[in-house]
Amino acid sequence: MKKITILLLIIKVFCCCQKENEIFDMVLSRESLSFEAIAGGAIMRYNLPSNEDILAIRVRYQDAYGQEILRAGSYACDSLVLTGFNEAKKEHPAFVSLLSRDHVESEAVEVTFDTENSAPVAFFDSVRVESSWNGFLVMYDAPANASGMAHVLYAGTDPRTGQPDTLLVNSFLIKEGRDTLLFALKQPSSSNTVVIRTEDFRGYMVKQKVWEGILAYNMDKMDPSEYEFIDPLGLSKEDPDRGLGKQFLFDGNTKGEITSTYAPFNTYLAGPNCKGKPLFILDLKDKKMTAEMRLYAMLYTRTFPNDGTIGNTDLIYGPIWKNRYYSKLPCKVSVYGSNDMNDDNSWVRLAKFEQERYLAYKERWTYGAASTDITKRIQNIDDLNNADPIYMDISFPPTGEAYRYLKLVVDDIFGGNVATSGDQNVGEYVTIQELEVFCNKD
Repeated sequence: MKKITILLLIIKVFCCCQKENEIFDMVLSRESLSFEAIAGGAIMRYNLPSNEDILAIRVRYQDAYGQEILRAGSYACDSLVLTGFNEAKKEHPAFVSLLSRDHVESEAVEVTFDTENSAPVAFFDSVRVESSWNGFLVMYDAPANASGMAHVLYAGTDPRTGQPDTLLVNSFLIKEGRDTLLFALKQPSSSNTVVIRTEDFRGYMVKQKVWEGILAYNMDKMDPSEYEFIDPLGLSKEDPDRGLGKQFLFDGNTKGEITSTYAPFNTYLAGPNCKGKPLFILDLKDKKMTAEMRLYAMLYTRTFPNDGTIGNTDLIYGPIWKNRYYSKLPCKVSVYGSNDMNDDNSWVRLAKFEQERYLAYKERWTYGAASTDITKRIQNIDDLNNADPIYMDISFPPTGEAYRYLKLVVDDIFGGNVATSGDQNVGEYVTIQELEVFCNKD
């Protein structure tokens, strides 16, 4: 029995060796192949001869790291993608052969193909690093079929050792098309050194570039005592007995307090006819580069009075609120800057915020403010303390221009559901719970 087994093994080995030495007698024409350079490789298109003995087509080549790559195709398709490259190549060699159904390979035909820069390389053709608030911006325009990953680092101090080091800020996938990413730094500095490294999806680091001296614009919230609030058109409702007035823009109450329906409002209300007019002007007392302005909305801490038709005792402000607090909140605003408040031609628009007037409630910046969703109602002081404030964030680009005066114009105000409620703020009143201004840190 052992002799039979050994004999069978010898025969099997002999047959395999003989098969390995065989050559599939089929000639592959170079004219049946064509190549198209793509990012990180090439597309090989082929036209297989009509022969039932052909199982597949094979192409062998070395990638950018010298590794042997084998790609195989069949009659089921007419092309193969040859990948594994970084920088563009010219006339890169490859060997193409045919494979029979008995797994015998034909003689290889030597060919060459070109490649284009891969996405992790082409990324650097368009990438820019620019200054931004509390960090920097990374902008790029990646080619079609982009792939790979970018790692963003900066020169800082290792918090564990206290020694200078290159610290990772974040990593992101390189997407086809344009993108702008903001990276905020925990270690403020007057300028930053930014490093970007790219890698492919096989884990190989592809390329690196360094940007030095990227100016940093670090922002600070201004204390209200540092600037003056000016009401040029007298739109602010000043009624201390009812808790209305411009002083409530600066009392630190960003969320609203829990009170009964008839308690003072403790908020800012302006009107009528605020739309398209300057709501206020801020005198910063000196030329400053503004970074951000925040307009807060009151959380759902109370039910606002209606127009008195169902027994409401507030007949003065009830017709204004109409139990619809959110319809007095702006949806579009513009902020202008000037160094001469009295010169109408000197005002330059610095920033804007815009949402559609009849945007769905849950998509508005005001979602969670009073009278929008009963599930958002603040029931007690613990709920209020644990809730996040709601605010419109008006961001200013760091242009380097400094202005003493800021003017806020309300371009439009939110409406209700136009299909059911229509316009709920005919008088064009505007309310703001709190106002904050952030400027470049000296």
